[in-house]
Amino acid sequence: MRLAIALTILLIGFIACNGEDDQLLSYQNTVQVGLYSMHTHNDTTLTEIKIWGIGREDSLLYDIPSASSLYMNLNMNQDTTAFVFCTQTLQDEISFSYTRSIEPVSGAGGITMEMNLNQVKHTQVFIDSVAIKHRAIKYNENIENIQIFVY
Repeated sequence: MRLAIALTILLIGFIACNGEDDQLLSYQNTVQVGLYSMHTHNDTTLTEIKIWGIGREDSLLYDIPSASSLYMNLNMNQDTTAFVFCTQTLQDEISFSYTRSIEPVSGAGGITMEMNLNQVKHTQVFIDSVAIKHRAIKYNENIENIQIFVY
């Protein structure tokens, strides 16, 4: 039901706009992730990172040699998104639950999807814990949302 309401609002907003390129600014929402050592609480770098989205067509999101921060796209058609997170030979799953809302961006009919993180669940093979640092996920905002503490 929520999705039907959201899509109706989106359609009305899109029809109400006047055709400029910036009207529908973004529906891509990313959780910005910082990686930290559980022992020192300092930022850390993981190597041989692969991340897959569970239940997604574009399943392989990352296949990189190393990273100390990541951007993980949330599914805007659901209230949860899950990933398989691998480093070297270790593997964990991490899932985000969130609420979604459509927000106006400009008087010319621009809208965007905003999300608010409610909970993060994970397995504990190499991920020790996860802290939600900034719950709101907004368009064009560069703020670390969560910290993942690894062994």
